[in-house]
Amino acid sequence: MASVIDKPILINGKEVKNRILMPPLVCFNWADDDGFETVDRQRHYGLRAQGGTGLIVVEAAAVSKEGRLAASQLGIWKDEHIPQFAKIAQECHKHGAKVVVQLVHAGMKSVGDKVFVPSPIKTEENSKEYTPMTLEDIQKLKEDFINAAIRAQKAGLDGVEVHGAHSYLLNQFTSPLINKRDDLYGGTMENRFRLPLEIVQEIRKACGQDFIISYRFGVNDPTFAEDKHLAQQLEKLGVNILNVSNGIGIKNLEVPQDFPFSFITYMGVELRKAVNIPVACVFGIREPKEAEYLLEKDLIDMVAVGRALLADPNWTNKAIKGEAINLCYHCKPRCKYSVDGHTCPWFKTLNF
Repeated sequence: MASVIDKPILINGKEVKNRILMPPLVCFNWADDDGFETVDRQRHYGLRAQGGTGLIVVEAAAVSKEGRLAASQLGIWKDEHIPQFAKIAQECHKHGAKVVVQLVHAGMKSVGDKVFVPSPIKTEENSKEYTPMTLEDIQKLKEDFINAAIRAQKAGLDGVEVHGAHSYLLNQFTSPLINKRDDLYGGTMENRFRLPLEIVQEIRKACGQDFIISYRFGVNDPTFAEDKHLAQQLEKLGVNILNVSNGIGIKNLEVPQDFPFSFITYMGVELRKAVNIPVACVFGIREPKEAEYLLEKDLIDMVAVGRALLADPNWTNKAIKGEAINLCYHCKPRCKYSVDGHTCPWFKTLNF
């Protein structure tokens, strides 16, 4: 009997060979201060493609140096960065995977002493200088996202994922908890959503109709009703898949007691009902039986398997064949890849 995981899906007319998505997982301390890899990402992502994963989202790449979420983060803010992504694209395609790169500006979570924010932030004893963005700054930010997407296309990637979750800059703009602007980019729901929608619209215009645009969607900012509206507007303007994760808002949607996964996973399942494009859910899905449950019950279109794919690059092929996987240890206090992936208990098995 064929595995429900091993069922193709169309994303913007491109066939993804199965329902497993590798979400963007930053490998900290694997890049230098100028955004260039110091550990081979062609090998890192190629192993997961060779292991059967259908869609790979390359870890967050900064669209500008001042927008980095870490000093050791990959960059895509200049043309010199294109070759490192071209190697990833070539290797993943060789093994039949589709591959996109996540684009991010961290906003108030950026490294450095001076960081951009949507509006003034009151802080106490904080060494960072928060700089509210002018309209000129916003225009520059849009150009940074668009130019980064063009670079991804030149590299041969299938598309990009715009990061609108995890309290980073676009999430800060959509959230009334952070965005206190009183111009066309703040205040009303429509104004708070304007920036990510303009970015998506301009990427579609610049990169054409065949380019995949994913959106990393931060749920509950501040209500699920607003989430649905933003998701529908993103779909109208060219987003092809929603990769749903956490946002800034509070937990105000009750999860049924019989739902066996996390609140974040549940929000992906619920948001799927509001749109007509594929939706992926995420968070703590480590074993094939968990992905199979979500797919067999038609709760979601794709399952994002994160740390489990770090522990076992062959997770997808093993899941399809019913073979035992290398089970992620769920290391505490945090995943070893948040410090240096070489310290992951499973890394020594990779012949990296």
